[in-house]
This record gives sequence, C-alpha cells and structure tokens, in this order.
Amino acid sequence: MTMSFRFSSINLGCSKNLVDLEFAIGEILKYSDKTPIEYIEDPEDSETDYVIVNTCGFLSSARAESEQTLSHYDNLGKKLILMGCYVSVKDDTFLASLKNLHSVVPFISYTTIESLLFGKKWGLDIGAVVRAKVAMKESKEKKLMEYLGSIGGNQRGEKAFVWKGDEVRAYIHAPFGYEYLKIAEGCDNTCTFCIIPQIRGKQTSRKIEDILKEVHTMLANGIREIQIIAQDTTRYGTDLYGEPRLFELLEQIEAIPGDFKYRLYYMYPDILTLEHVKRLSKFKKLLPYFDIPFQHSSERILKRMGRHYDEAHVEAFLTSIREHFPSAFIRTSFIVGFPGETDADFEHLMAFVKRHNFESVWVFQYHDEALAASSKLEEKVNEVVAKQRLKKLSKILDEIYEKHAKAARGKTFSGYIMSFDDKKIIVRREIQAPEVDEYDEVKISALAGKVKNLDVGQFVTYKL
Repeated sequence: MTMSFRFSSINLGCSKNLVDLEFAIGEILKYSDKTPIEYIEDPEDSETDYVIVNTCGFLSSARAESEQTLSHYDNLGKKLILMGCYVSVKDDTFLASLKNLHSVVPFISYTTIESLLFGKKWGLDIGAVVRAKVAMKESKEKKLMEYLGSIGGNQRGEKAFVWKGDEVRAYIHAPFGYEYLKIAEGCDNTCTFCIIPQIRGKQTSRKIEDILKEVHTMLANGIREIQIIAQDTTRYGTDLYGEPRLFELLEQIEAIPGDFKYRLYYMYPDILTLEHVKRLSKFKKLLPYFDIPFQHSSERILKRMGRHYDEAHVEAFLTSIREHFPSAFIRTSFIVGFPGETDADFEHLMAFVKRHNFESVWVFQYHDEALAASSKLEEKVNEVVAKQRLKKLSKILDEIYEKHAKAARGKTFSGYIMSFDDKKIIVRREIQAPEVDEYDEVKISALAGKVKNLDVGQFVTYKL
C-alpha cells in the first residue's frame, strides 16, 4: 500500500476538460480514509510526488505544449499521471522517452484510480478528453484547500457530485461561486478545421434527470453561477431523444428554487431560430451571455469550413439578440487565413466585426492540421498575408474594446471577487465568463456600501 500520495495538477486547454480533472481529483480524495492523501497546489513544490498533467491534442501547437509540459515535470523527477486528448494523438516515441510516466487515467472511467493509489499501473489504450485551461493557477486561497479536504473520505457523496456509481467530482471552483456543468460529450458536427469528433467521438448527451440532479448538488455546495458547457449545447439531446432538448432542459433548470444564475456556452447559429431567441428571453435565471463561434462571415468560406448558415440568418439572429437582450454580452471567434480566403472575404469579415461591436472575440490564424479535412483544401493563404490579416483584425478589435471600456466608466456593476489586497480587488463582472473574459480591477473605495471582511467568491457591487 502507498504510504502517502502527495499530488498536484496542471491543465492545458479548455473548461470541458477541467470537469474531467475534477472527477479525477475527487476520486483520488475519496480514498483519503484509506491512505494519507494531500493535494499540493504547486506542482513544482518539493513535497509534490505526483503531477496530473491534463493534456491537449486539438492543435499541433497544443500537442507540442503538452509534450513540453510533460518533459518539464519529468525532468523535475515528478511521477507523471497523464490525462487528456493528447493520448489519442500521442507520439509513442516521445512517451517512451519519459523516465517517470507513472500511469494514464482513462477518459470518464475512474475505476483505475484505486490501482493508481495502491501501486498498480495500466497501459495507454484509452479514450480521450478535450482541451483544458491551466487550472488552479489563481486558486491560491486557503478556502480551496479546505474545500478539497472536506470532500475526502467519509464525506463523499455529501459534498461532491456522484457521476455514476460512486465516482466523485471535486468542485474546485466552488470557492469562487461558479462551476461548469457538462451536459454532453463529443460532437456530431463536421467542421473541416476541427478534429474534436475524431478525438472525443460522436455526441453523447446526459439524461435530463441526471443533469438536474447535479444542479441540485451544485446549489447545495454554494455554487451560485452554473456554466453550462458541451461541444455544441444547441444540439443537446439529439442522440438521446431524437431531437434537440436544450430548451426543455433549461425550463426544468429554471423551475429549480434558489438564488442562482446560469450561462450557456458554445451555441451554434445553424439550428437556433429567432423564435429560440424569444424563448431564451423568457428565462429569468439565464445570464444574457451569448457564446457563438461564428468563425467567419463570408458564406463562401463558411461553406468550405463545413458551417451550415448564411449571412442573412446571422444578421437577423444578432439583431434579434440585441433587441431582446439590451445588455447582451456576445462572445465569438474567427479564423483568418483559411484556405480560399480572398481579400474580399477578409474585407467582408472586418466589416462584419465593425458592424456588430462584439464584446469579446478570439481570433486565430489558420494553420493546417494533418488530421483535419481542411488540410487537404487547395488555395492556401500565404503565411505572410495571413499574419497581416490577423494584425489588421486585432487592431480593429482593440478599438472596439476601447469603446466598450470608455462606455463602462462611471457605471455600476456587480460581480464576484477573484482576488484582493489592501488597496484593490479583482472582480469578475457577473456578465463576464470566468477564465475567458477580462476581469475588472477596482479600488476598495469604489465598492458600494460598507463591505467588511472581503473574501474570494464574495458578490459585490462597485463603480468603475
């Protein structure tokens, strides 16, 4: 039996993968009544013996980052526990070069955790999970350590969600007042630039009753803002029920008593109608946050991307959002330099961005990925031209962001404290998404009312 298990973790990629890491951490901690287990925040700490590296394999650059991260901790002599989608596109030669690769945690299958703790190992023939962001980086507060400790051993099931059987999830974002709720896994879309369906498989939705059970458990754990995620939330339920059931799910979440709100991520405009926007406007607990990855505005490029919507629908859709949600926050993403993108296509995209003044935009320069269908497309855009386009669009976005910042000055907002010192606090404005959007830096004197005993996760009102 292992005398002690002192471990840490690092994530590479997006929030959907973070959920899987939380299950792995929860499963490890539930054995704390059988063997000494300690979670150490800093993976480089001399006391850390094991490091869970939750990898990404979505892009070649992400795969390179995964290998660099694994090599770094391998060189530090840490025993590596490998998770994530890098495993499904792994370089066997690279993995064989690691001196301290201890084990691999299969995707949504945590029965191997007990073997991990008590000395057994397993092979690399596993499924995969998706990207994740660097996790725990800001989670330095004592509250997090206390929370993680509270769900170990005999407390399991009371302060953590049970996914299936007796598998336990650690809500590591609970101290900050939010957590991610994954409603489906995988994807049925055939976007030519994406390899997620190859990595994660076809969409697999969770049953509505199971999702509602987790919502109740989240609320019981003090979570006040639920982040609803899937690779494509708009298609939730098609595999289970034969048709999308997102709105039926939201109606039942709305009916749950309690002072909480929720946010929807990864909505695709191809099956969302103007009537859907009206229905969304009726939901009282829904934050008016629209995460819609358009990727481009040119119909010709969208067709080459494998996207199934046209300009007229997108324009009407965005107009309807602004009409029904005056305080809407729209986040999107675009790819520049996609094969076949002409100067006219790019000018069309810049005009689209200027016209709609999106609150948050991620822009990516296209690069061929060997496993993606787009790598086989002709009419590649010159690297220098693609970089110039990226620079031009980024400049436009900077100007838009500055306008938004000026418009916000002097106004009052509410949000959650992420960190603070004697002079200032860092606040996540309620409308803004954790980890992906900018936070506000606010002087303590700008807080509304008399606020005593500041704490991480505290909900405050302030003036910018």
